[in-house]
Amino acid sequence: MAKYNDVLEILREYRNELEQQTQQEVESQFSETDGMMTSFAARGGVSAFATPLSNVHATGVGIRMKQGKVVENEFVIKVYVFDKFQLGENTPELTKQYKDVDIDVEPLPIQHALLKQTPKKSTKKSTNITIKDHRSRKRPIVGGVSIAPINEAFVGTLGCFLQRSSNGVKQVFALSNNHVLEDTNRLPIGTLIVQPGPEVEPSKPGDVFAALSSFIPLQFSNGRLDPVVNVLDAAIAIVADERLIKKGSILGIKNYNPQLGVAVPGMRVIKSGRTTGVTTGIVTATRVNGVQINYGTRTSLRIATFNDTIQIVSEVEGKPFSLPGDSGSVIVDQATGKPVALLFAGDGRTTTACDIGGICKQFQAFPI
Repeated sequence: MAKYNDVLEILREYRNELEQQTQQEVESQFSETDGMMTSFAARGGVSAFATPLSNVHATGVGIRMKQGKVVENEFVIKVYVFDKFQLGENTPELTKQYKDVDIDVEPLPIQHALLKQTPKKSTKKSTNITIKDHRSRKRPIVGGVSIAPINEAFVGTLGCFLQRSSNGVKQVFALSNNHVLEDTNRLPIGTLIVQPGPEVEPSKPGDVFAALSSFIPLQFSNGRLDPVVNVLDAAIAIVADERLIKKGSILGIKNYNPQLGVAVPGMRVIKSGRTTGVTTGIVTATRVNGVQINYGTRTSLRIATFNDTIQIVSEVEGKPFSLPGDSGSVIVDQATGKPVALLFAGDGRTTTACDIGGICKQFQAFPI
């Protein structure tokens, strides 16, 4: 049985071989032999994909999932496909095992950036806190509550607060996603941020607590000949008055410890978000490359590719770990209370997050 480090060591080599075999398979698919296409094509192909391997779009290191359940301490190479189906004898060997490390193939449809949630009233409970608590006006402001840029008709989540010193001056920031604070590269620096977002009524001047300070641009490909890759979806807003906030606090997470941690497969995590409140989950994979995120609508796609993502599923059957409006939530290790990731996308079953350590390094600001 492979260990976590064993899988990490061969992951890059596996990806290289996967890319080579995929290219060979695609080329072979469209070649003709005696006027006939390959036997695989003759049987009708694979869904909308030319070959079995072209159905693969992401890979990482994780723990095995069996019938929707996590198999503890069984580390594997995770292979994610758009559409999972039985291939029988046509199943590629490269999706079964590689150098004595097992492969776990799992469906992962295009993820949706969890944004532009239309505010709705709710009284559902999240632990002993109602969902309404995450959406209402909070003073002092804590992590896990509704925020939005002023005069915008969508909401997201304030993850936590960060701090840095610049020329001897201490600065405190609210952390969330680019697509929450920046509306996907659209809003200017200095845009005012309000808490709560426009949940029940239009935002008022007294709801302003921060101003957009910096963001990591999101990049979109112009086609197959212009591939671009993202790693982080994050932005920060400088807090106007520290008396408005409560440092070191996330609503509903009692043991929050503002010291950076690292997500590893099998870790039990918890998050506090505007839409689903406090939920618990399990990290199923890390270092996942090639994840497709839609920043558009279901009918007008705007796809960005992400590397080095973290994949999480709910710990509670039938209850999602996240839904639209939870974007920007900080994901915390249940055991230590340390933040390990920032939530930004999902599909209702799987949640996609980025490494919070990388975000802090980029902004040179750290949790408080």
